[in-house]
Amino acid sequence: MKPRPSKVQNGPTPLRGGEVSARIQAARSTLVPSELKVIDLIVADPQRVLTSSAAEVAVAAGTAESTVIRACQRIGFKGFHDVKLALARDTAVQTRADDELERSRDLGPGTPRTDIPALVLRESANAISDALQTLDVNAFAEAVGSVADAKRILVIGNGTSAAPAHDVTYRLATLGLVSSNPADAFGQHLAAHGLDERDVLIAISHTGATRETLTPAETARQNGARVVAVTSYARSALTALADHVLVAGGPELGFRQEAMTSRLAHLAVLDALFVGVALTRPKRSREFLDVMARVTAEHSL
Repeated sequence: MKPRPSKVQNGPTPLRGGEVSARIQAARSTLVPSELKVIDLIVADPQRVLTSSAAEVAVAAGTAESTVIRACQRIGFKGFHDVKLALARDTAVQTRADDELERSRDLGPGTPRTDIPALVLRESANAISDALQTLDVNAFAEAVGSVADAKRILVIGNGTSAAPAHDVTYRLATLGLVSSNPADAFGQHLAAHGLDERDVLIAISHTGATRETLTPAETARQNGARVVAVTSYARSALTALADHVLVAGGPELGFRQEAMTSRLAHLAVLDALFVGVALTRPKRSREFLDVMARVTAEHSL
């Protein structure tokens, strides 16, 4: 096999992955055009931002210095200085893995088949790691309490979110919780009509804008049920009606759709939710997990 030719970097190295990138992805849809100019500069040329003042970034982006500060705050940082600190950490990691990351961006028909597992699994791991940067731990703790105390739990997800929804429904059931996951949109909407203030709906949606997911979530909210949103973007129609918003997403990776890596991040957050609920009610959880172990043994050869 011929060695891959090295690529010549003719311009700035764009930001790929890390805390700043994750926060930008989660908040991008909420930014106004002037703020996007700042954010696009950070992504396109992080090294320039690292060596510049807020005033210099403002000139380069064609905005006011106050806009630079506001843009940094809108993506979840206290200010420009905190963005630079996070960028320094992110670019240090990126430099160490630059070759692998660049190759993963080029994943396509010409990629050697022997390279595919490492490239795909590395980016999947990055998506899960980046989720720590966008997940609000206080919202997570509140969501754990709501789910643990719920009389009934309805879990909904459509498209690529259907698999995580099915998985967490099954796992919550192993803790003795009454959880359900209707397979179709009509069934989800119908089940939402039966919820009340004692219940919780967990809605999983990459975009937070899927009509089939929003409709039952709105119904559940109107009936007094608490809504937990697991999504990739901090601002959406779903987050606007949710009581607890858990944000975790993944990057777009060419042949791999963005929603596919986000699904992995969502699964990881839901696993954490499962563990949190189990630890909140340990005695009852152990009892039902013991039952689950016996059932598994009965179905084993």
